[in-house]
Amino acid sequence: MNCELFATEFDSGALEFVNSHFPVKTFQGDIWEANYPDSFFDFIHISHVIEHVLDPIAYIQEMKRILKPGGHLAIGTPNFSSNLYKMHRWVKLLKLEVPDIIDGVEHTFLFPKNLLQNICEAEGFNVVQHFTQNYGEKLSNLVKYKMSLKKKLNRLVQNMFQVNQWIVCEKN
Repeated sequence: MNCELFATEFDSGALEFVNSHFPVKTFQGDIWEANYPDSFFDFIHISHVIEHVLDPIAYIQEMKRILKPGGHLAIGTPNFSSNLYKMHRWVKLLKLEVPDIIDGVEHTFLFPKNLLQNICEAEGFNVVQHFTQNYGEKLSNLVKYKMSLKKKLNRLVQNMFQVNQWIVCEKN
């Protein structure tokens, strides 16, 4: 099994930690610059990446190309069909503001749960599992975080809703 870590946006200190503690090769940069050969990986995991790329379909196609037949792809991204995001959009609309989550700077694409599944299936993946979840944040951990009270309260509210989705797909 090839064990490599690919990072698009990764703290250089974290990357050094991985290199010094785990027997993996690392690559930091764009997935196309990595130039991996066809059918290279058994498993690809991306968490909160797909919503930042300019062409998510091409990104999924590239991951499919470098994934071995029978290999698995796991994608984690915000669940834009979450009730929390719906409420957020309505509040912003009533205040005549553009919702910050769709500012075009941080998130270039947002995926309602059915859209992400439709894209993966259209690209020839078999969806093995698709679910939503909250942050799973423990209150005791949240209290310890070095962040403003406003951010802590925001995290607490987000923790009460299914704000994230995960899809696990298998390549034919």
